Amino acid sequence: MASVRTTGAFVAAISMSMVLFSYFLCNYRSKRKTPSPLSKNKKPRNGLIHAVGNTPLIRINSLSEATGCEILGKCEFLNPGGSVKDRVAVKIIEEALESGQLVCGGVVTEGSAGSTAISLATVAPAYGCKCHVVIPDDVAIEKSQILEALGATVERVRPVSITHRDHYVNIARRRALEANELASKLRKTEKIDGKFLEQINGCMSDGEKKGSIFSSYCSGGFFADQFENLANFRAHYQGTGPEIWEQSGGSLDSFVAAAGTGGTVAGISSFLQEKNPNIKCFLIDPPGSGLFNKVTRGVMYTREEAEGKRLKNPFDTVTEGIGINRLTQNFKMAKLDGAYRGTDKEAVEMSRSTHAFFLCLISM
Repeated sequence: MASVRTTGAFVAAISMSMVLFSYFLCNYRSKRKTPSPLSKNKKPRNGLIHAVGNTPLIRINSLSEATGCEILGKCEFLNPGGSVKDRVAVKIIEEALESGQLVCGGVVTEGSAGSTAISLATVAPAYGCKCHVVIPDDVAIEKSQILEALGATVERVRPVSITHRDHYVNIARRRALEANELASKLRKTEKIDGKFLEQINGCMSDGEKKGSIFSSYCSGGFFADQFENLANFRAHYQGTGPEIWEQSGGSLDSFVAAAGTGGTVAGISSFLQEKNPNIKCFLIDPPGSGLFNKVTRGVMYTREEAEGKRLKNPFDTVTEGIGINRLTQNFKMAKLDGAYRGTDKEAVEMSRSTHAFFLCLISM
C-alpha cells in the first residue's frame, strides 16, 4: 500500500449517512492555516436544484491540532436532502430527461432504504416527476414516513437475496417497466367526446385500472439504478471532485472514502488523480464488506462470507450505506492506491473524539 507523504493536504468529506467511514483528504503541512473557502457567489440560489452542491470545507480542529495536519470535512449534510446523494439524484434525473428515458410527469423508481431514496424523493418534484421507492419491510417505519412526507410512494416488500426476482431493487426495476407499459397503453386510449377514458397524469378516471400502482400519475417510468448507473460517477467527477480541488487550492496529499455504490470514491479519485497523479486515494471499508480485500489482494472476499459463517446480513455494523460484496460499474471507475479496514470501535471512538463536528453531521 502506498504511503501518504508528509507534506500536502488532507481533507475529509463526510455525508450524514456515512458518519465516520466517509471521505477524507488531508494536508500534512503542520502549522499551516487553510484559507476559508468562501463562496464566490453569494446571491440567492435559484430553487432547490441550485441549492445542491457547493458545500463548504470545514477544518476539523481537534484532529488537525492533534496530528499537526490540516484535516478538512466536505459538508455534504448541508445539501437540501441531507446527504451527498442529492448530487447523484440530480445527475441521474437530468441525464434521464436529456436522453428521453424519463419525461416530465414520469415516475422515477429506486430500490433503496437510505439516503438515495430521500434524495430522489426530494429533487424529483422539482423536475415535475414522481418518485416510487421500494424498501424491505424490516427497515424502520420512520424511513417510510420520511419518504411519504416528501411525496414519494413507498412499497414495502420482504427482504430476500439480491439474486431473487423479488429483491427490492429488482422489484423497483420492474415497476419502471410496468409504468412504461401502462403509459404506452394510456397513450393509445381513444378519445370519446373529447375526453380520455384514462388519464396519464392527474386525477383518477373511469377507465383506470384499480390494480395498477401508477394508474393515476403515469407518463412513463425510469429506474434510477444508483449502483450501476454511471451518472452516479459523473456527479462526483464533474461536481464534487472539482469543488474539492478548487476549495483546497489543489494543495492535497490524499483522499480517503468509503464506498457503497462506489460513485463518490470513483468520481472524486478519478478527477483528483487526473489533476495531480501524486495525490494518493484510499478506501476505508467497514466490517462485512469485501472491497478491502478486492483493492489490496485482488479478491472480493470477507471472512464474514466464509463457508459456515455466512449470515443473513453480513454487514453487522453501526455504519449504514457503505460496504458491499460485489463490484459495481461505478466502483470499477475508482483510482485507488490502497485500502484500510475500519472497525465500529474506531468509528465510535473517533466520533466522540471529534464530537463538535460529528454531532452536527449526525444531527437530522
